[in-house]
Amino acid sequence: MTTGEVKHTLRRHRPAAVAGGVAGLLLIGGWFGYDIAMTPAQPDLATARATEIVTYIASDRGLGRLTQIEQQQFLDQWKAHLQQEGRDQELKECMDNLSDDVRKNFTAVVVRQAKRAFIDDARRYAQQDSPAARDKFIRERLDQYAAQAEFTKRVAASFRGDAPKSQDELQKWIMQNTTAEERAIGEPYVEALKRVREIVRKEERGAQSASAAPTGA
Repeated sequence: MTTGEVKHTLRRHRPAAVAGGVAGLLLIGGWFGYDIAMTPAQPDLATARATEIVTYIASDRGLGRLTQIEQQQFLDQWKAHLQQEGRDQELKECMDNLSDDVRKNFTAVVVRQAKRAFIDDARRYAQQDSPAARDKFIRERLDQYAAQAEFTKRVAASFRGDAPKSQDELQKWIMQNTTAEERAIGEPYVEALKRVREIVRKEERGAQSASAAPTGA
């Protein structure tokens, strides 16, 4: 084919190529427009209603779009937010009116994030370099889990079926729904939690007995 024939062929097919390119751009633009329209904005916890927050957490295009660290930070901030007066009743009303699909997605997201955090704690426990460091780590986590128990109790109103409804049930569920690798990391951590929890209880009972004992003359 001569140079002139090549130029002629290009000129003849240029409109089709341009049209195809424009159509492709429109399709891409339409997809991005749909994606943006269907992606809920991250709610401002200071002003958002419980329904908006729960819907955002449950949406595949909501909380799940964030990194794991950002997801955990959002949930931690929400836990603190729930301590404010009146938020309990608002959350209960929201939970009572959830659709089955939203409820299922919400439960899955909250439990999945709790599992990630728990296994991360188990890995950090395994990395402690001394018995004293491991004991300190466990005691700190027991305090943290005790604080989280109230949050679990509040959101458990949305859980249905066999989903965990307390902190103990949640940890048990996590260990029943792990990979072999996760169990190898998690089981020693669970045993350490049980052991140190019992020690802490004995220490508390001892302190209570000491404070209740009559003082000498």
